[in-house]
Amino acid sequence: MSLLYLALAMAAAIAFYLGSRHQTLRAVAHPRRLRLAGGWLLVLAWAAAWRALGFWGGGFAMLTAFMLSAVALPYLNAWVAGRRNGETRHVG
Repeated sequence: MSLLYLALAMAAAIAFYLGSRHQTLRAVAHPRRLRLAGGWLLVLAWAAAWRALGFWGGGFAMLTAFMLSAVALPYLNAWVAGRRNGETRHVG
């Protein structure tokens, strides 16, 4: 059950991100459908986390997994865009 809510939370974050206007990872024909699917995936992730960890613990664990994915996706987008343009940036 734990792996299920983690996978569903990550899938929800990906669906929300791909449904946003500012992403450049993929061209999407129906962004509204992706955002709607993200909402349903988030509800399913919460239900699986609730079953595994209880109401509050499951909710906070699911939101933590969702936010980790949601924060990592813009960095992935920037990295992929930089590789497409042939840029290599080093810190320091």
